[in-house]
Amino acid sequence: MATPSEEMKQFAEKNAEQLANDGLRLISIPIPADKVPGDEFTYVHEELGEMEVVVPEDHKGGDTMELLLDEDDGEDIGSVEVDLTPHCDVNLNLVTFALDDDEVGLDEKKEEGEGGEEGSDVEEDDDEDETDGTNFMVWPAGIKMAGFVVSPTAKVLIKDKTSMLELGSGCGVTGLATAAALARDGRSNSSARAILTDLPVALPVLTKNIRENEEAVSAGSGLKISAAALAWGDDDQAKEVLGAAGGSKFDLIVGSDLLFSSEKDTMVALSKTIDSLLDPETGTILMATRWREYDEERVFFEEMERLGYEFVLASQRSEALRGSVEEVEDPDGKECALPWQEFGSEKSEASKKYFAETKFEVNGEERCLNEIGPIEQLGMEKGDFVRYDLTHFQIYAGYKSK
Repeated sequence: MATPSEEMKQFAEKNAEQLANDGLRLISIPIPADKVPGDEFTYVHEELGEMEVVVPEDHKGGDTMELLLDEDDGEDIGSVEVDLTPHCDVNLNLVTFALDDDEVGLDEKKEEGEGGEEGSDVEEDDDEDETDGTNFMVWPAGIKMAGFVVSPTAKVLIKDKTSMLELGSGCGVTGLATAAALARDGRSNSSARAILTDLPVALPVLTKNIRENEEAVSAGSGLKISAAALAWGDDDQAKEVLGAAGGSKFDLIVGSDLLFSSEKDTMVALSKTIDSLLDPETGTILMATRWREYDEERVFFEEMERLGYEFVLASQRSEALRGSVEEVEDPDGKECALPWQEFGSEKSEASKKYFAETKFEVNGEERCLNEIGPIEQLGMEKGDFVRYDLTHFQIYAGYKSK
């Protein structure tokens, strides 16, 4: 099994051209023998000079850790700021491979339909990398989800929740935003937990983002925020995560763009992991989905239905629980109201109508949704692409049927 440092090296080697184009460099840093996870120390690089380094949770004194640096200014990778106001007094500052918001949007377009997802895998394979790099980026679905969980609409869905798990955390935008909402719910105390999970290779970046933002996010509430390794379908890692939560199952599980990799084995592993970690009596799942491979991704919802879960649009669930469904005009358009059973289905007349009547300009010509594929997306202006992307974006709430 590769160590996290070896995995980071493998990723950098495989994506050397991409990293070089982005002005990024991978450097190895020896950790002083007397340091433990969370400790800070000063490292002097022969070219870049002094830098302050934090020992990751999965490293110790004597290990060698890897950092990605921006070669132009020597700063550790790039960063993205996610503003959660006006509903929450927090600006998240997140370390990421992507250097700015425009690049995130371009990467989303380039990666369209290529598989892989935000920080998850079914099992380790020593012959292949465990990540395609998507867990080092802040994706549009994560930003949308972050805005939703701090909104009035989400309040009734997260009310009284004290143990939150994020799956496929990537850079942690959804998990940190949800933690901020929980910390301001009034129920958080020293026993409240928020655990953000991903593959081991993603933990250094994720841990750094937690440490960078935890004071502002927890706001003195007592909520504890941590990172842990969790590959979907890995029973041993799932048990370790439960142990970190005090042995009790979670009453809230969140995630964004978890269906990016739509292989059936991945969908089954994801559903199995959720079922093993969610409290069946009090648990809620909040999940931002950006549809790509409709029928393949629908397998996840079908599998969850087989396990006894129901998924509806989060706004509908909030309204059913007499929550505040906020009517805010979104300049990019409204969320599609089709249920998961119908979205993109050739059997659904409502879906066919939606895809035929929703139109965007591509290279100066008006096209229906069902005429726009990855190639056509490259011919869209940024504003049109953002609005197009939103037509495939939905937030679902899931719960165990009684």
